[in-house]
Amino acid sequence: MEDDDVDMLPEVHVHGLRLHAGQQRRPIPLRMPLPTIPPSLRGEPLDAWMRVRFLVKATGEATMVVLEPTDHRELTLAAVDVLERWTFLPQMDGDTPVDGELTVKIHFRTP
Repeated sequence: MEDDDVDMLPEVHVHGLRLHAGQQRRPIPLRMPLPTIPPSLRGEPLDAWMRVRFLVKATGEATMVVLEPTDHRELTLAAVDVLERWTFLPQMDGDTPVDGELTVKIHFRTP
C-alpha cells in the first residue's frame, strides 16, 4: 500500500459524541476547541487517553470533571485549559431542556 492511500488521523481526536435513541438527546457541544500537544512533548511518541465528563445544566452551563487523566501531567493540564472552554446546548427531553451529562475520551497520539 502506498503512503498516498492512507488517510492520517489528526493527533488529537474525541470519542463519545453519540446521540441517545428516542426523543432524549445528550448535551451537544456548540464550541469545542481541541487540545493540542504541549511543545515540551512534541517529537515524543504519544498514545495517551484521558476521559472527562461534562455536567451540563438545563441552562447550558457546564462543569467539567476529569475522570481519568493522561500519564503526562503537562498534557492533562493543557487539555483541561482548552476543554473548560467548551460550550453546550443542554440535553433535551422532547422539547424541554433538562440537566444532563456527556462523557468523552480524548486521544492524543503521534506517529
